[in-house]
Amino acid sequence: MITLSDHELESLLCEDVPYGDLTTKSLGIDTQRARITFATRERPLVASCTEEAIRLCGLYGLEIDGYVKSGTLVPPKSVFLEARGEAGNIHRIWKSVQNLLDYAGGIATYTREAVLLARSINPDIVVATTRKTAPFTKKIAIKAVESGGGVAHRLGLSESILVFDYHRIFFPGNEAFEEALKQVKKANPEKKIIIEARDIAEALKFASMGADILQLEKMPLTKLSDAVRILRNDYPYITLIATGGISVKNIAEYAGSGVDMIVTSSPYNAPSADIKVIIEPL
Repeated sequence: MITLSDHELESLLCEDVPYGDLTTKSLGIDTQRARITFATRERPLVASCTEEAIRLCGLYGLEIDGYVKSGTLVPPKSVFLEARGEAGNIHRIWKSVQNLLDYAGGIATYTREAVLLARSINPDIVVATTRKTAPFTKKIAIKAVESGGGVAHRLGLSESILVFDYHRIFFPGNEAFEEALKQVKKANPEKKIIIEARDIAEALKFASMGADILQLEKMPLTKLSDAVRILRNDYPYITLIATGGISVKNIAEYAGSGVDMIVTSSPYNAPSADIKVIIEPL
């Protein structure tokens, strides 16, 4: 599972506490002993980035009394992270840790719901997310997706080959494009070639050219089911992906189309979790 470096965690703190905590210091309570707890409210939560949270605590000398691992389903009104130390250090990390757990927990909980809905129809289906993360949040977002039982469709442009129509327009015709695909396969023998298709005709054409995976983009459900049936008959070993406009509202229907994977950006737009924080003196 993805982890954030100490430098990245320090950067989170620097955004919130660039020059220390003026309030706590001025009140003269910074060296008093205290405890901080993080708990769910009325709804369950899939915890994510708790490992990073305890490392943030550790960077400022806090002792961890208990926590759950990322991916744990936490019941309502349950403490899932508890630490103690000097009040000044607790106040320093408080909001950065809460923001991290809120954001990651919201994505993880939504992803788990999507995965459960899809697998209630097709137990073997994979739910993946796109590259459309908010800027500077990719590691947190992808770890949260993994915590919820999903995977990353593509971590970036460097590790996978996915051909869009905006690539194909640079070729004068199908023959030139097919020749280029042969060169791609030759140059990258360990990689699978993914091509996006917008209708059944394109899907069949790209399958005949040797695509390993077809990404079926924004097809209506009836046409998607037809495409899957035809492609499975003619190309039984090809992998089929459905993408475009899929969320928890319709993911079960798309899972019923027979595709191997569903790709969605919707978890990144999930509401943040509502985590309760309590700070008290010891």
